[in-house]
Amino acid sequence: MDVVFERRLARRAATQLGLITRQQLKASRLSRGHIARLIAVGRLVEMYGGVYLVGGAPRNDAVDLAAACLATGGVASHRSAAHLHGLIDLTPYRSEVTVGSTKGVRQGPVVHRSADLIARDVIRVQGIRTTNPTRTLIDLGGVVPCAVLEAALERALHARLTTFDRVVCRFFEVARHGRPGIGPLRALLVDRDSQLAPAESDLETLLLRILRGFGLPDPVRQLVVQVGGESFRLDVAYPELKIFMEGDGFGVHTTRKVFERDRDRQNLLAIDGWLPLRFTWRQLCHDPKRVGAHVLAARNRRLRAIS
Repeated sequence: MDVVFERRLARRAATQLGLITRQQLKASRLSRGHIARLIAVGRLVEMYGGVYLVGGAPRNDAVDLAAACLATGGVASHRSAAHLHGLIDLTPYRSEVTVGSTKGVRQGPVVHRSADLIARDVIRVQGIRTTNPTRTLIDLGGVVPCAVLEAALERALHARLTTFDRVVCRFFEVARHGRPGIGPLRALLVDRDSQLAPAESDLETLLLRILRGFGLPDPVRQLVVQVGGESFRLDVAYPELKIFMEGDGFGVHTTRKVFERDRDRQNLLAIDGWLPLRFTWRQLCHDPKRVGAHVLAARNRRLRAIS
């Protein structure tokens, strides 16, 4: 293979994260035997049937996912799309893609078939054709626990990757009996007040689930209050009782200045009559009954005080 021809193929692969398909190689007039020799000497590394990584190109999770999309003719979806959008943290064990309902399924990635995937559901992320955040949330409900789906919804709304109205609109466009993901997302949309600000963190989302489990009323989220001539934002609060709740995660106080400022803020709020309740990730995950009991006790005491 001459140098000019090799460079042309390398440029083509560079637009696909270092990947190239058998069809593209044949279109460049490479014979089956020539392709086999390139594989034998390591110039091409087969990823899936008919998809190759150019020798020397880096291989990572994004490349594996792009290869799965090229091999199936599908788009990244479900947990793979959620990971690309930053809606879940863990990289899926196997790439997940969605193809048309009549398209043949090949071995390798997890392949979902869909009859309702349309052009506006698909965008590019890191060069990979991927379901957009709205569509991803709908699909995600069919493959993850409800708690993970709720956290993903809150992340998407807080990062302004989608809007509540957009999710509701697309949901009703594809909702049908038996469709994977519809039930879990329907429950979240019914319970959620679209006028409330989205939770800022997964800690906050978990706290809200615990409060609902105790039958407590929905608190106000991201409440802005004026205290001592300063403006503060409270993560979760019952303003009529002057109770606010916050989740403490590792790494929140990254500097001494931030740490000191946080303590000064809490003191000013306490002087103004606010009762702070702070919970750690471990408490929220491993002792939710105690968390809920503390909030319930605080509410009951404040209610008695004003009655």
